[in-house]
Amino acid sequence: MIEFELDGIRIEIGVEMERHDYKDANCRGRTRFERRVTIYAGFWNFPVRGNMQELSYIKASLTYFMQGYWRRSGKDGGRIDLVKKIERNSECEDNRILYFVARQKNKRNFLQICLEENGVITNQVYLDGQEVLMLDLAIGKAIHLLTPTSGQRDSGYY
Repeated sequence: MIEFELDGIRIEIGVEMERHDYKDANCRGRTRFERRVTIYAGFWNFPVRGNMQELSYIKASLTYFMQGYWRRSGKDGGRIDLVKKIERNSECEDNRILYFVARQKNKRNFLQICLEENGVITNQVYLDGQEVLMLDLAIGKAIHLLTPTSGQRDSGYY
């Protein structure tokens, strides 16, 4: 189990190995191991459970911020233009929006990550460059370990 937690942002990666014994066409005993990976990334009350699209969107937002952060430290200077959001609208749950916004204060850049539920900001955190880099590495590791489920392999989407 790999765990990462930073100011209410939590990433958990679990790997479980399953052993399968079988016989081949020549009736010889064979063993195959299948790796089952479970990934959970949670931003307070906004869970992302192995959803590749949302994980890659978050990773791209973090990478974009870091590129602007390093460029900002050079002669180019200026603000980082980043305002991204992931929306979840459901009839049986609250409407939730997760925002990634670049902010600048005293010539220092921060990434504001905030969760809005039903129009009210319930949680927020400001991350500096090092913390964004740590989160970027953790999300990247989660994406790297994602594997298709056995149902996806059997249906030809592998």
